[in-house]
Amino acid sequence: MKERVYRYTDKPMTWTRAVLLGLLIWVLLIIVTGQVPSYFIYWVDANVTKVIDWTTKIPGVEAEGFNPKQVQIARDVIANGLQMGGFTVMLVVAYFWQKAKQKRVGQKDLQDTVKGYMSGK
Repeated sequence: MKERVYRYTDKPMTWTRAVLLGLLIWVLLIIVTGQVPSYFIYWVDANVTKVIDWTTKIPGVEAEGFNPKQVQIARDVIANGLQMGGFTVMLVVAYFWQKAKQKRVGQKDLQDTVKGYMSGK
């Protein structure tokens, strides 16, 4: 199975595949950086009392739990963490995928594309 996937992914990419893959990545990025944090923000806003009750169980928090302003701050911090965490995971996966493919196909580092066009090189 692994070899079958590699045989498909190691082929040179056509313009059609590149455009479709770019569209897929764009859709995933919109979902990860927009929809997931937005859904979390709306859920917390709709369930503030549940969140306040839940915060009473956190060690170090006063017995009455967070006040509504603290809930908003925590909500925004978590939503931004979800957004940037998802984006960072996508970047890291793409980087390591590229490095693994370079090793698999025996590709060297990037060539100097400017060589031959500039004097002194």
